[in-house]
Amino acid sequence: MQNRIENNLISVVTVIQNNADLLEPYIKETIEVLDKTFTNYELILLDNGSTDDSVCKVKEIVSNISNIRLVILSRQYHKETALAAALEQSIGDYVVLMDFNSTPPSLIPELIKKNIEGYDVVVAENCGKKYKNFIEKMVYKVFFLVSYFFTGYDINPNSGDCFAFSRQCVNSITNIKYKARYLKYMIYEIGYRHCELQYTPINRSGSKKGKVSLQSFAFGIEIIVANSNRLIRICALMGLFASVLNILYIVYAVGYYAVFKFLLGKETVAGWTATNVVNSVMFFILFLILALISEYLTRILNETKKGDLYFIKEEHSSCVFPKDTNKKNVV
Repeated sequence: MQNRIENNLISVVTVIQNNADLLEPYIKETIEVLDKTFTNYELILLDNGSTDDSVCKVKEIVSNISNIRLVILSRQYHKETALAAALEQSIGDYVVLMDFNSTPPSLIPELIKKNIEGYDVVVAENCGKKYKNFIEKMVYKVFFLVSYFFTGYDINPNSGDCFAFSRQCVNSITNIKYKARYLKYMIYEIGYRHCELQYTPINRSGSKKGKVSLQSFAFGIEIIVANSNRLIRICALMGLFASVLNILYIVYAVGYYAVFKFLLGKETVAGWTATNVVNSVMFFILFLILALISEYLTRILNETKKGDLYFIKEEHSSCVFPKDTNKKNVV
């Protein structure tokens, strides 16, 4: 296995955003691990719209340490778009996508080892994941249960934001140009062999985890709608069911009128309450269907917009040529 590590280029990619004070120790620690374990490697830092001195700090480090690339996006993009950009910039035979704040660099060799064993995707599983309270824990569990029901993707709620991919897998993911992206879904969509590797996360910045927000809730709805057609099928069934109920109600109303008018010789009493309840239910179903159809139309509109997912402002790099000049991975 050692020969295979020497004969392949390893790309380690991470997205940075306002991490100026933490960049130097992170880079030194990561480069130390890479230099000790691999012959050919690159460390890619993708800046996602930092407003502090992160870019200047990395530029200084790049001038002194080799095998580092800095890619600066033109503005701040959604996290999933930034991850897509990071993967597209990598050229390695194996690619490790790290979370800057939580992934210990010591995990990199273990991830690559799993790749070499034949797993195209290795997902780091957070074995020490903690929730702020019971409500947050239930929100996460409910989301993944709903997600599984509508998409069929059985995602582990403890899966972290660190992954290792083979080159074939990276190429497949980057070929998917969805604007509503969720990397954990894409792993299941491409269908390559994958496994999980348990790890204990760190907290590099020392900051507290953010709360579940309305923005997170909206994103959850967006990715489920974008990755499932079950919702619209349920809408169709609800519409069919409502239509059947309407037909039955018409039959009931006509029969009720006929019995009272022709058999009993009485006038029917207007069923104001029943009529309004039925109408309310019908309109509720109707407007729910319209709301979901509108969401799908919104997704269609967004997906049909032409243009790139992201734009790069500038790029800086130190030498990234493999030490073995007979083995170059040029993509």
